[in-house]
Amino acid sequence: MEAAFMTQTILAWSGGKDSTASGILAKLHKLPLDGIVTVQPDPYKAEAQMIERFESFMEMPVEVIPGPMFEDFFYRVKVKGANEGGIYGWPKMYQRACSRYLKWQPQEHWQSKNPNTVMIVGIAADEKKRLVGLHKSEDISYLEQLGYTQNAARQLCMEYDLLNPIYNFSHRLGCVRCPKQSLSSLRYTRMLEPEKWQWMLENDQYSPVSFKPGYTLQELEERFCSQPLLPIPRKLVASVYQAHEADAQYTEISDEHKQVDEME
Repeated sequence: MEAAFMTQTILAWSGGKDSTASGILAKLHKLPLDGIVTVQPDPYKAEAQMIERFESFMEMPVEVIPGPMFEDFFYRVKVKGANEGGIYGWPKMYQRACSRYLKWQPQEHWQSKNPNTVMIVGIAADEKKRLVGLHKSEDISYLEQLGYTQNAARQLCMEYDLLNPIYNFSHRLGCVRCPKQSLSSLRYTRMLEPEKWQWMLENDQYSPVSFKPGYTLQELEERFCSQPLLPIPRKLVASVYQAHEADAQYTEISDEHKQVDEME
């Protein structure tokens, strides 16, 4: 009976460099790790193989916590406030309602069903403000304990070929349809995820919030159509070909990520 109440140490894995490095360190240093969970409300197809590689390296499965998808947030009806009865539409640039609904709440719900857990979170040793919050909780950071900065975490992921391929064109990870991406990142998103991009174009008209301040998605689509094709980082070539079924226009390959059109 006592074993049933033993504390489990679980990695909260986002697929990003910090949480991935936390898993690598747990394995290399034989630190406590009983399971891995993730929340994926709107993943890139290119990340699917990332999960498989991480599971193979860690020699344990990654449990995907069930929860709402991006379109559920988009069409979620507001139940209070001045806009009661209207939908949320695109996430606002400087609010985190989408993260709370799509990521934090599903994980909190999972933890409520698994109360005897300590979560390993990907907060690096040089993220002082985030560490202050961490120290007020029961969560732990192996990166902090072993003195790994954000840059050191990235290098560790690269050493074991476990750096998320999305870093090839974006400095941050997140939902495919997130409007908080830079314009260069959105151009790659348009290329990698044509089906979701089409969904974005078709549903943009229903959002009470502009996709980006001063820009509708249709205006960005017209802008992107008038620009030259982007070079494809080698690690994303297969994903691009799969997305476009060998469309001849997507055959340009580049080892270098070309920064383009970084206007916010």
